[in-house]
Amino acid sequence: MKQNVLSNSIKIKTKEKEFLKSIFLVLSGVIFLSIMSQLIIPLYFTPVPISLGSLGIILIALLYGRKLGTATVLSYVAAGSLGAPIFAGFKAGSLFSPTGGYILGYIAATVILGFLSDKGIAKSYVKTFLSLLLVSVIILILGALVLMLFVPIKNVFMAGILPFIPGDMLKAVAATLLFPRLWKFIKKNKN
Repeated sequence: MKQNVLSNSIKIKTKEKEFLKSIFLVLSGVIFLSIMSQLIIPLYFTPVPISLGSLGIILIALLYGRKLGTATVLSYVAAGSLGAPIFAGFKAGSLFSPTGGYILGYIAATVILGFLSDKGIAKSYVKTFLSLLLVSVIILILGALVLMLFVPIKNVFMAGILPFIPGDMLKAVAATLLFPRLWKFIKKNKN
């Protein structure tokens, strides 16, 4: 079978150790997402801050693939929903909040981008970039749909989509420049 997900390059010989590897990667991913979500720029005109949480989601999905990536993001969302202060701004609790749709978008983005990563898109600059644009749109749309419950509909585009487009583009470019190079490095240095 062709290897398309970077986390699969960690070779484990037994099923028990493979299970432990998965647990370690999920827990590490939750911690990573928790840290990335705290790197924020508050915006005075919207209850939704700019955060590096979405970059964390991108990296997890591309590194882990669909199954492990989704398990990681679902664990992150569950922990935050149950009270762990790991969402942006050290917040926790209900997904019924101005940022709840973006967090739900993280789940959808991870499933889709993880699936595409399983198919090998992270080895191509063009496919990676287009995939990242797709998942950014998904996160923004789901975020805006829930944000409509908290701000006037006429303000949703300005408060929930437009401010995040430049950052999403930068995140897409950064990940696009990183992942195909990682694959080339791994291929070159494989035993």
